[in-house]
Amino acid sequence: MTTRTTPRRLAAATAVAAALTAGLLAVPATAAAAPSPSRLSGDFNGDGYRDVAIAAPAATVGGKKWAGQVVVTYGTGQGLASTSKRSVISQNSPGVPGAAEKGDEFGRQIAVADLNGDGYSDLAVAAPKEKAGRKEAAGALVIVWGSRAGLSGATTVKNPQPLWGSSFGIGLAAADFTGDGKPDLAVAAQSDTGRNAYRIRLIRGPFTKQGRTGKVTTYQAPLERPGLTAGHINGDKKADLIVTGQQTGKDVLGAAVFYKGTASGLAKGAKLRAGRTAAVGDLNGDGYGDIALGNPDDPDEEPSGSKGGEISVIYGTKSGPSKTRRKTLTQNSAGVPGTSETGDNFGSAVAIGDFDGDRRADLAVGVPGETYGKDPYVDSAGAVVYLRGSASGLTTAGATAVHQDSAGVPGTRETANSFGEALLATDVNGDGRADLTIASSQANADEGAIWHLPGARGAVPYSTTDSTGFRPGQLGLSKKYSWFGAMLAG
Repeated sequence: MTTRTTPRRLAAATAVAAALTAGLLAVPATAAAAPSPSRLSGDFNGDGYRDVAIAAPAATVGGKKWAGQVVVTYGTGQGLASTSKRSVISQNSPGVPGAAEKGDEFGRQIAVADLNGDGYSDLAVAAPKEKAGRKEAAGALVIVWGSRAGLSGATTVKNPQPLWGSSFGIGLAAADFTGDGKPDLAVAAQSDTGRNAYRIRLIRGPFTKQGRTGKVTTYQAPLERPGLTAGHINGDKKADLIVTGQQTGKDVLGAAVFYKGTASGLAKGAKLRAGRTAAVGDLNGDGYGDIALGNPDDPDEEPSGSKGGEISVIYGTKSGPSKTRRKTLTQNSAGVPGTSETGDNFGSAVAIGDFDGDRRADLAVGVPGETYGKDPYVDSAGAVVYLRGSASGLTTAGATAVHQDSAGVPGTRETANSFGEALLATDVNGDGRADLTIASSQANADEGAIWHLPGARGAVPYSTTDSTGFRPGQLGLSKKYSWFGAMLAG
């Protein structure tokens, strides 16, 4: 996956809007909200349509490399149909604390919730390499506030223990883990008890624009480089937390651990299957959230037992993740499109949503290392595999592979485009079906790109006529390497 070629232009469904000045928090004049906010998760301007935040943590801001930016594209009844309805956010934006500095990686992690309870979703943004005093890479976290006009102004969330190299914010999730109706933040950082020791801090809501928060509780992380994913597993009102990462001292082995949300905080539960990525949703329609884990292979690490990558589903029950109802699939499994090959990275990203509107959630799996085509043969062009939900759970019946040669998908396949590197399933256009936003920071010779495929009924679970694609320059970001699309939230 190291070969690069000169990219062809990504075909977008909309004209290129005038680029905003880099670093400015631009609020679209057309983003006026309804008289009262929608209270939809991911709706930053309260207009009834969910929005999509795209991180570019390596973006150059004010001449500072790897300072980082986040761009938010505002949803409409036509999905992400406009490049002009956007906000570009950095630490040089008006009202955002701090200043853009080399290597901050602002946007390395992002998460969405209504953190102050005003009905508008807010955006939590981590800059894990931010300097605190003389402590390099101590890490910082800010909340950019939602409003009728979109995202505007921000407040710092206090780092409970700013240490040199602790990288506060290397993992981030937002949800109501205690069930009190006030969303909380789970934040990962490296601890001071050893090079490979990590901590998870639960910072309880509500959060205020003056910087006040609820109680902070610290937990020793069970894995290295922890990734955090929130979701409801057992059907109660308390969100649960899935921690994915690497087994301590075993860099090649992915792992996952379940934490149950309780009124008093997080309670460590069962170890799950191997996994580096996670998503939660109800795949069989029984009212309990199921856990999908992606365990991609890495050509530099070669994890045993996952040549080409695998995904696992652990079904939810009233008591939490099932100990017996589990399913593991690879591209060699019957009915799954493709063939398992080293470097495919099947499971690099997973997302759950009801794409076809049948009231059961489906699973999208990123395969950014997928190679396909014979004339010409294109290496690591990337693909996404759709697997449908059913009354019996995840099924391979009707499974579909989507890539840049598929009907309606913008652009042309290119070597190392890595289509499917990041995924987000949310209903942006408000039609009751989940839409899939796909990102790759490596597309177009590392310029990066996103694709938005609205959900649709039928054998192909996305609209072949309304899909759109954008490159960073069309959204007010630099066309140079920025890690655009490294993280999605909405």
